[in-house]
Amino acid sequence: MAKKDNRKRGQAAEAPKWSNELIGIGLIGLGLVLFLAVVSFSHKDLPVWGMGESLAPHAEAQKPRGNFIGPLGTVIGLAHAFLFGKAGFLLPVALIWFGVIKLVFNGRLWPRTGIGFVVMLLSGAVFLHAGWADPGDAPGAGGVFGRLISDQLMRPIVGKTGTVIIAAVAYLFALILVVGQRPLRFIKGTAALSAEGVGKVSEMISERKERGDKEARLKFEREREKEKRREERKKATPAPKVGEAPQAELPLRETPAPQIIDASQRRVEPPKPGDKPFERRRGHASLPTAGFEDYDLPGFDLLDAVEEVEDATEANRDELLAVQRTIVETLRSFGIETTPGDITRGPTITRYEIYPSVGLRVSRISQLEADIARATKAERINILAPIPGKDTVGIELANSDKVAVPLRELLQDQEFRSAKKKIPLALGKDVYGKTVIGDLAAMPHLLVAGATGSGKSVCINSIIASMLFKFGPDELRFIMVDPKVVEMQLYNKLPHLVVPVVTDPKKVVAALKWVVNEMEKRYRVFAKCGVRNFDGFNSRVREEKPAAPEPEEAAPWEDEEVDQEEIESIAAALESGELGPEADEDELIPEDDEIPDRYPYIVVIVDELADLMQTAPAEVEMNIARIAQKARAAGIHLIIATQTPRADVVTGIIKANIPCRVAFQVSSQLDSRVILDTKGAEKLVGKGDMLYLPPGSAKLERAQGAFVSDEEVERLVKHCSGQAEPNFEEDIQQSIENAANGDGEEEVSDADEEMIIKCIDVVRQEQKCSTSLLQRRLRLGYTRAARMVDILEQRGIVGPGDGAKAREVYVK
Repeated sequence: MAKKDNRKRGQAAEAPKWSNELIGIGLIGLGLVLFLAVVSFSHKDLPVWGMGESLAPHAEAQKPRGNFIGPLGTVIGLAHAFLFGKAGFLLPVALIWFGVIKLVFNGRLWPRTGIGFVVMLLSGAVFLHAGWADPGDAPGAGGVFGRLISDQLMRPIVGKTGTVIIAAVAYLFALILVVGQRPLRFIKGTAALSAEGVGKVSEMISERKERGDKEARLKFEREREKEKRREERKKATPAPKVGEAPQAELPLRETPAPQIIDASQRRVEPPKPGDKPFERRRGHASLPTAGFEDYDLPGFDLLDAVEEVEDATEANRDELLAVQRTIVETLRSFGIETTPGDITRGPTITRYEIYPSVGLRVSRISQLEADIARATKAERINILAPIPGKDTVGIELANSDKVAVPLRELLQDQEFRSAKKKIPLALGKDVYGKTVIGDLAAMPHLLVAGATGSGKSVCINSIIASMLFKFGPDELRFIMVDPKVVEMQLYNKLPHLVVPVVTDPKKVVAALKWVVNEMEKRYRVFAKCGVRNFDGFNSRVREEKPAAPEPEEAAPWEDEEVDQEEIESIAAALESGELGPEADEDELIPEDDEIPDRYPYIVVIVDELADLMQTAPAEVEMNIARIAQKARAAGIHLIIATQTPRADVVTGIIKANIPCRVAFQVSSQLDSRVILDTKGAEKLVGKGDMLYLPPGSAKLERAQGAFVSDEEVERLVKHCSGQAEPNFEEDIQQSIENAANGDGEEEVSDADEEMIIKCIDVVRQEQKCSTSLLQRRLRLGYTRAARMVDILEQRGIVGPGDGAKAREVYVK
């Protein structure tokens, strides 16, 4: 099959690359041979043949040849000198140049190049012969060709001067054809480059001079300021009295020597088989979660062993110091004098501390954030001006090699096992290497937000695992809401769940309403027992229940005297209506038999709030707000996570009742302000890098979130589910299902019941029903009027809606 030819019509075939290399090497070699032969040519090296050899002097015949190429080189040199004279040097130089074009640049030798070379060689020979040889000299400075062209063709016509000028012009034209460069452009380019170089040199000299002047001026100002302070201290110091020793002057505060602290190292304890962070407390089972007496808490062996990280402080010491010097020099170039401080290398970032000079506003350092990032070539940079609780400014740069923080390392820390933490949450490790352990009971609710892939789901898994390591199913119960379906299905086997993981958004509102009702029920029990909160109820002094008395034999019926006055008083109260109807069931105080021994914690985890706010925003926001406002004292806590931190998702009501927040990397300052009410989250580097706002504090803590793998979570869930079967509350689950399917009737308060009676009167009179009608007649808001219409429809008083038409009224 013929090879396809993609050349254009009329285009010559290109020579293969290997042929160009061979031709180039050959031309360069031939040029070098000719160049050495011409350079070392001498008439004394000419060989003597025949009879001339005996006539030559003996000493002269024995003299060694001086040409580098030997006898052949002498002949070649003679031919060059005879034919072209001194212009013969151009021939080997041209051959070497053509070889370089072929070998290095893989170029082609056009006919223009060959013609230019011939013209240059002949014009050079003519120029040399006409300018430096007399007519008739053989061969002369220009050789035979220069003599013939000059003496026979050009001198008789234009004379010697014209011959020299024409030869020089022809030589320049030929040089342009061979080299391919224009002389004027070359001269202009050379001049421009020279001017640019001179300008750069002068600019560097002026910058150095200005910098030196500025440093001298700053040094002079500092010395003058120190002198003024000495004089002020001398004036303020009273003269010592006669006979008293003068008081020694206190030294000025000196900047401490900078230190390099590597906080990324892992504190690994030797593993012990069967070691656990907490031991199981027996005999604390509550009424709805009884039956877990043999439950065994999980141990550390369910988590992967913590691998030690090599100490890289010494290896990175020079690099860290170099970056700090770059920061200080960059600030100095802008007229900001600072002193280097400590360097702290954390798991994700490295914090460089600097001491500003006296009288310097730290806001000036913050304004140079972009310039510092350019000088240090940092991926992300964050400036703390100043560091909270310190007198230094911190510049945080992301590490090129990030170190993960395993969950096992945090669980082994004594801070996690502290008795002060009622519900400890292992969140991560800060830049100084200190573990960040939260207490959900003190928060009392938590908001976790961040962009996709920033580490939010891993943080939720770490929080759940932290609680599973401490609490059994009789001490803590979960209600998990997962609208995304796939995030929390792994936890469906946990015995801690009150109901299976709720994935249907329609059931979420019913689940939240059950939590609200449970909260109200607990408060009624607390009031009955005379305690104020969850801890007071569980730690109350329990009275021993007396044994049931033995049944006594029925005494014989005896006629008793009837109190006639008491009967008459009860009849009078009934006639006057003072006794009234029976109290509602919700208002009844629970009986002693219905009060459990203990209540477990209830933790509600919502993995994606944005989906719920799109389905039923008003009801979800109302129930979350009620739980967040009142549920703390009832032992009910809320953890909300979202990857869409918008103002319509994380509303002002939700933020006001959830002060404790964790923010991962977001895309803009606006999202950061929605989560934290301040900027900063947009500068995080992702992969677990977070900002933590602890309860009761306005200071943000930057930390690297704890990492727990999916395999570790699966082993933990398998251990917990193997200890006990899931104990779902069937009544609660059934009520949630009925509410989601619309089978159950909505609970109505007394105030709403009175309003419903007024609505019934209005629709009976008008014989039509609509939301706008109830708004106008009863001065209701749209939301409440629409709710009244729905309740009337559920009770069969009005018909279903039919577009814009009014509803039919069934009551005449």
